[in-house]
Amino acid sequence: MLPVMRIFRVVICFFWAGSFLRSAPVIGPFLEPELPFFGTALVIPDQPRPNRVRRGIVFSLGDGHWACFDTDLLRWAAIWKSPVGKPPVSLDSMAAISYPNGQAKAKAPPSLQGDLVMSSPEKPGFEGGKGIREKLLAGGDGQVGPIPDSDGRWLGVDLRGRIPVLRYRIANNVIEEVLVRGEDGGFQRMIKVASHEDELEIAVHPLFHNLQGAGVLAEDGFLRLPSSNRTTVTVVATAAPSALSFPTKPATPVFPASYPVARTPAVTDWPYRIRHLAVPETSRFIRPTDLAFLSDGTGLLATFDGDVWRIEGPEGERPRWTRIASGLFETISIEITPDDRIFTLGRDQITELIDLNGDHHIDRYRNASNAFLQTLQTRDYATSLAIDRDGSFLIAKGGINQFGGKADNELSSHRGTILRIPSGGNSAKVLADGLRMPYVGLRSDGTVFASDQQGHYIPSTPLHLVGDDRPYLGFEPTNFGARNPVPPLLWYPYQANRSAAAFAPWDQLFLQISWGGRLFAIETPEVGQPFSWQLPLQLDFPSLNAVRHPTSGRLYAVGLGISGYKPTAPNLSGIASIEEIDPFPKPVAMDVASRQITLTFDRPLRETDVLVPGSPALRLFNIKRTPDYGSGHFRWDGKPGEFRDQPNGFSISEDRRTFNLHFDQLFQAEILDLQLILTSGEHSIPLHFFSRPAHLGPPQFRELAILDRDKPELRPGEAAAGKPLFTSYACAGCHSLDGSKLVGPSLKGIGARADKAFLKQAVLEPNAVIAEGFPAAMPSFAGMLTEQQLEDLLTYLLSLR
Repeated sequence: MLPVMRIFRVVICFFWAGSFLRSAPVIGPFLEPELPFFGTALVIPDQPRPNRVRRGIVFSLGDGHWACFDTDLLRWAAIWKSPVGKPPVSLDSMAAISYPNGQAKAKAPPSLQGDLVMSSPEKPGFEGGKGIREKLLAGGDGQVGPIPDSDGRWLGVDLRGRIPVLRYRIANNVIEEVLVRGEDGGFQRMIKVASHEDELEIAVHPLFHNLQGAGVLAEDGFLRLPSSNRTTVTVVATAAPSALSFPTKPATPVFPASYPVARTPAVTDWPYRIRHLAVPETSRFIRPTDLAFLSDGTGLLATFDGDVWRIEGPEGERPRWTRIASGLFETISIEITPDDRIFTLGRDQITELIDLNGDHHIDRYRNASNAFLQTLQTRDYATSLAIDRDGSFLIAKGGINQFGGKADNELSSHRGTILRIPSGGNSAKVLADGLRMPYVGLRSDGTVFASDQQGHYIPSTPLHLVGDDRPYLGFEPTNFGARNPVPPLLWYPYQANRSAAAFAPWDQLFLQISWGGRLFAIETPEVGQPFSWQLPLQLDFPSLNAVRHPTSGRLYAVGLGISGYKPTAPNLSGIASIEEIDPFPKPVAMDVASRQITLTFDRPLRETDVLVPGSPALRLFNIKRTPDYGSGHFRWDGKPGEFRDQPNGFSISEDRRTFNLHFDQLFQAEILDLQLILTSGEHSIPLHFFSRPAHLGPPQFRELAILDRDKPELRPGEAAAGKPLFTSYACAGCHSLDGSKLVGPSLKGIGARADKAFLKQAVLEPNAVIAEGFPAAMPSFAGMLTEQQLEDLLTYLLSLR
């Protein structure tokens, strides 16, 4: 989960708690002076009409002067001078506000900081075409998205030396452009146009009134370029154009330094071996979001702050790190095709990274697609990217939104969706909507999956199978068609999979990655129930993505935590390789009948393998979809609670591949949670299964009465028993014990400030009383905790004095 943070304006020394950094370097600013450009949204304040850039590129012109190009409307939105020693934009983007360790969410998009030199109205930067864009569906005003592809298209940025050259298209005419500031303090636009048959009209501010170019005219706010059968360069300047030539030399690496890093020792946690990758000690805070590998095994690491690092020899004794790209807008995914084409996904677009001169540094930042709609709303960002075999892109768009009628609460028709974008990148098809904060996954057989995250209208963590029928999946603010939600393939209990993230293939497994540092294999057998099982593995950092190394086969997991939601894992970010050192039987099929659960494994259990039920072996419960955050656990009569049971017998088939658990009676439920223990020699591992047996019948009231009759006797609460519940149920993720601010109020000294009745209500009915200054973002734990667990937890909280 990646909520946004409080503004962070001062450069500080930050001491990192992760085990993979050897020491604490001095951390440089988020906006580095060396950056040729950076991507951002931007609000231009103090304008008679709203002037917003939802996807922009900002350039330094020197001496504190900056310019922003609007890639949706192909216009120069503004030129301004920032205050001395201050950034050119407010650090309100999700990445900037959390760099390096912010704690809260942003409430507004970035805004221009400084004295405005010029600005253009919020409309296309050229004459001709319709310029019609997507209307907003709710909140804000105006339109969103790029102009129609037939009118024009943003193509990207090239580096010539270290000078950024903008590339865009008007109709069928490719234009390259550079904006520079001369020694006399004036500004000039150099516009290079390939041969073209039609006259072109490009909007220019009255500030630019001096022309240099054959047959060029400027009138009525437009630069008129006559047709030409050759490439031409036109200069438009605020004063007499200076003798500058259009940049042509090859790119010079912006960050040429390489950093060798010693290999760290591996740790064996049967049946896996885990090795953390050490991160180089540089002034740039490295916050990994995704990793991909070239065909030769070289790693490319994307960071949340818009960088891409090349890792040569990631499995060798001394990997070498080099920053090869920068300035991207909140990079969240990186994917590499079989022919080694590199694509990243940021808040603004899918970018293809191209090395034009073979020096392993990126020279061309090509817009592969910005067809998805993008608003200013602070949590409107794409979360994940997958590339299908036909070259089309799949992306997931977040849907969290607070309505309020302001520009930063815009809601477009792509919020909360899974989109398919063809390889040409000029359109987007909605495959599913009604999602809150989804990630998309693509299995090798072409099956598309989506995860989502618990919240309002989403009672737990769902796993969805996405088809071609555009299902509505349950998040009410993005229910554009007013349809009933399609049930998910299954639900994960929140305490098992707190925040679902991306997906990854690993050999014969297709994995769902959890921000809680856990991995879940997904199985959809032809016979029996779709189910998921948790790998016996716990990472010590929050995980967002994972990828298989092309030569060693090891799985590399990466991730970070950046917000007031404290991860349950001990470290705030990490990169680790995982290899299986002792293959164990893996489940491939599950059948749930009224009195039996049958599990089939991919190979026979060995004679030394023993499979036994856990305690409790089985939990069955229901959840409710409501406007409140999350859901408690409920029985079939609507009361809080779960059905917990042990099998009355179990058996294994003669070929030792099928395991049967026998029960007196099993019932229909939204969530089936089954726990087994596999013992092999001196090792034991848990096997944890999740499914949704909606095909079974509900229990009768007589059977519920039996359950009530068999409840254990309640004993006095014990603080020692309640303390681990505070961690295992993720209470520590939102409530600190040391007074620090997380997404929920601190519980430091809560035992001296509240009584048992108040705390019990807070756990079971969290929306009854909302602490001032905090959101209604806590689920009810009614039914999740047994009566005894609730007593133990309350006793622990009351001990915090």
